[in-house]
Amino acid sequence: MRLEAVDALRGFALLGIWLVHFLITFVGQRGDGTGPAGPPSAGETAVRLAIDTFVAGKFFSIFSLLFGLGFALQLRSAGAKGQPYTARFVWRLALLGALGWLHRLLFEFEILHIYAVVGLLLVLVYRWRNAWLLFASGLLFVGGLGFAFWLAPVTALFTGAFGEAVGSFLVDEFSGFRVFTVAAMFVLGLYLGRRDAFADTAANRVFFNRVLVVAAVGFAGAKLFYSQFASVVGAGIGPAIRFYDTFFTLKSLAVSALYLAGMMQLYRQPLFRRALAWLGPLGKMGLSTYVLQSLCLLLFAWCGRRYVGAAGLPLQVVLGAAALLFAAQAAAAHAWLHRFRYGPLEWLWRSATYRQWQPMRRK
Repeated sequence: MRLEAVDALRGFALLGIWLVHFLITFVGQRGDGTGPAGPPSAGETAVRLAIDTFVAGKFFSIFSLLFGLGFALQLRSAGAKGQPYTARFVWRLALLGALGWLHRLLFEFEILHIYAVVGLLLVLVYRWRNAWLLFASGLLFVGGLGFAFWLAPVTALFTGAFGEAVGSFLVDEFSGFRVFTVAAMFVLGLYLGRRDAFADTAANRVFFNRVLVVAAVGFAGAKLFYSQFASVVGAGIGPAIRFYDTFFTLKSLAVSALYLAGMMQLYRQPLFRRALAWLGPLGKMGLSTYVLQSLCLLLFAWCGRRYVGAAGLPLQVVLGAAALLFAAQAAAAHAWLHRFRYGPLEWLWRSATYRQWQPMRRK
């Protein structure tokens, strides 16, 4: 298992998550956060189209898959030492859930609390055979597609203040197939970790080449149908919206697979390995980086309110800030891990897991 490649892949996923959150939040918006600054410019339209095609919904799937992969690695490590792990993993999930709900107070796109709940699924299926894991992953994804068709009728059954709150919660957590996609990616990551899919072997190189071909064909097909439904949705035909969401999800997963397989194949090349190595520290302290990104978003939003006000945020400023702030995150991760073994939140999480302070500084 090439842990350096996995860390770089996780860092790459965090780059995509950062871009979609930052650009969706600020491109074309007023500095005070009160709404759009006006009709989008050609540049803003192009940026949003690029986000929709290549970024939105693509990277959190990779991030989720790597969570399942991490479980497989931790399970293998515990097994090699003859230590039980499932109870400890459940405790780790409880800690992650607590952090996630705190994080959600600051950041509306928070995903950690969902990881904490859905992660329990891994405890239920980790003894299954590989074929059953693949089947379960596919079934969860298909179930998510079907769920979209009856989510709206179900939420309509809830009335009153409490009912509306429940309905709103269901829409927030289950729309866009988020929970089902996370569950499917968790199980798929467990499967890939069990079969050592990230080891540098001839069989895995062939495997990822096949993934590239299948994903490219899948993307082309999903993109075609997605474009067809886009015009229908624009006309306000309600039922078509759910088909639109379905093909958006299929398109996103195809792009995620292209990124994943492409990164693994590129990482085999020494030149690209050196070029991608700067993402490794970000991925190694992925939890800390993910939460730090929320703080960076809040910082930029404060600057917008303070220095821009009701005026529109210039596109070049938004793009430049996105690049500079991510570069700052990368520099901070490199500097931190040069002196310490873990990211700050990883260290706290690990210490709470074992109920004792873990060594932090490098010797």
